[in-house]
Amino acid sequence: MSRHLLAALLLCLAPAACANAATSPAEPAQCQVQKVEGHTAQMCLFPGNLFEHDIYRLSVDGQQVFSLTDDFAEDINLMHHLPSGPVVEYPLSRQGVPEVAIKGGCVPVSHNNTEVARVCNFQWGKYQVVRDVRFEL
Repeated sequence: MSRHLLAALLLCLAPAACANAATSPAEPAQCQVQKVEGHTAQMCLFPGNLFEHDIYRLSVDGQQVFSLTDDFAEDINLMHHLPSGPVVEYPLSRQGVPEVAIKGGCVPVSHNNTEVARVCNFQWGKYQVVRDVRFEL
């Protein structure tokens, strides 16, 4: 096989290999669970591949609430206006008020000017659903 044909074949295969590497997770998810008011909150970090963003995901009672990249997970303020009548709501949203907010974030922790961890805290209305969950990077 000529060198030109071999080089062309390798160049054709390289994008597929790179695409496959980009879609496979760099590391397994790191998840921590906390109990609040009879509910189970799970905060997970899905590490990105090299030069990709990490993903932070909050689930309550097995239902995903949000999934955000690290750039947008630092300062979160989600407001939900509860409709009247029979509707499907997260039980933690039913706090006797017409609207409920999820506030908090996963903020960077630095050491020697290098980000070494993220610490997550989230308040759902009057309940602290995630308290000091730390993910080492």
